Amino acid sequence: MLPLTRYSHLMFTADVPRWRQLADLIKERIAAGLYQPRQPIPSEHALVQETGLSRSTVQKALRSLRDEGVVYSVQGLGTFVSPPR
Repeated sequence: MLPLTRYSHLMFTADVPRWRQLADLIKERIAAGLYQPRQPIPSEHALVQETGLSRSTVQKALRSLRDEGVVYSVQGLGTFVSPPR
């Protein structure tokens, strides 16, 4: 997994919530093939550390991606990229 560089890709703007920007970044990395289907994405803790965002913001981004079917979570194992539909 490639680490997120602190703030390198997140351009915080007033009109787009930070959780949405993080979710979009993760989707871009999935589309680019950096995160493969059925493979883990960085943990909540890693995303918090590497982006500087709060844990609740990271959780909201991951919840949004789960709701969209982009990722799925397995308790105790992490969050994984969903297989193509």
